[in-house]
Amino acid sequence: MDTKVIVTSKEELNEILENIILRIDEKKGRGKGEKLYYINQVARMLGKAHETVKKMVENGTIRSTKDKKIPESAIDEYLQRDKK
Repeated sequence: MDTKVIVTSKEELNEILENIILRIDEKKGRGKGEKLYYINQVARMLGKAHETVKKMVENGTIRSTKDKKIPESAIDEYLQRDKK
């Protein structure tokens, strides 16, 4: 068996694990319906820091599910409010 060492950042590892979880959810049929995003994904989309988006979720600026996943419609709502 070949042993390989992979060097990555904490953020990249989180993203990899989140994507794996999303794929598992989709295979189990939980991915049907509105698309949900993790805080890291939304932070990248909005060009904001992870902690900034996390605080926005915590203070209700961006709506999320109980497990802190952010629905696509919540991102759209935030962007519409931000334009005004």
